[in-house]
Amino acid sequence: MRMLLLLAALAASPPAWAADAGGKSSIAVVPVRTIPVGAILRPDDVALRTMPDPPAADMLQTVTAAIGQQAQRSLYANRPIRASEVGPVTVVERNSRVTLRFRLGHLKLTTVGRAMEAGGLGQTIRVMNLDSRRAVFGRITMPGVIDVGS
Repeated sequence: MRMLLLLAALAASPPAWAADAGGKSSIAVVPVRTIPVGAILRPDDVALRTMPDPPAADMLQTVTAAIGQQAQRSLYANRPIRASEVGPVTVVERNSRVTLRFRLGHLKLTTVGRAMEAGGLGQTIRVMNLDSRRAVFGRITMPGVIDVGS
């Protein structure tokens, strides 16, 4: 009998976190299941949930911001996804051989390099020019091709 009364009291009272939030809630994008590192998020992987706490600055708040992105770390079910936890799909892997392109007006130079970081389209990564052994920064323009310099 005591157990029934206790269960009834717990069911009738709001959880402690709801009282602490002061009635404020936010909407966040959460994975519906655990997503492993490197997985590309699909529409059935994520959902919108009302969260009891105010949103963090980099918390994703629309499903479209998450779909098509790649998980940079494991994403756990029902935990809000932060913008730093997802990113563009990796098209250049670390230590892969890439083509380095340099353009200045009508002058075009190409050489071979090695990616020192992984990255997606439009990201700036560090690469090593294999001819000069110098590390330079370049922007990924297509899979295996990095534009360096102007």
